[in-house]
Amino acid sequence: MEINQLKPAEIVRDEMGQWIHPEILTYINSLESEADYFTKQEWDELKRHFNIETVTFWMESSLSEDDWENMMDASDITKWDPIAPHGFFLIDIGFSEDDAYACFAREIREESEVS
Repeated sequence: MEINQLKPAEIVRDEMGQWIHPEILTYINSLESEADYFTKQEWDELKRHFNIETVTFWMESSLSEDDWENMMDASDITKWDPIAPHGFFLIDIGFSEDDAYACFAREIREESEVS
């Protein structure tokens, strides 16, 4: 089983505030699927391929209703700066159909026994 361990990359968000990790973008572009979303099986395969576990934050749950509405109406999330959980790094920030999201990842490590 080949593992392509994903590491943090420089984040340069576009004019709308979106960004995707370049290695993940390359992976997505190599797929034959034309779908706008991953199936659970495809997402699990991406995580296995990069040896990561992920967590996603939704903008609506992290901002005031007014700030959320303003950013969504303007399609501009440049002012949203979600904080990565300890040990995680950003791999994707953008818009879904109903909200904006930030997806973070970290390397899956072997569990060590604690005496």
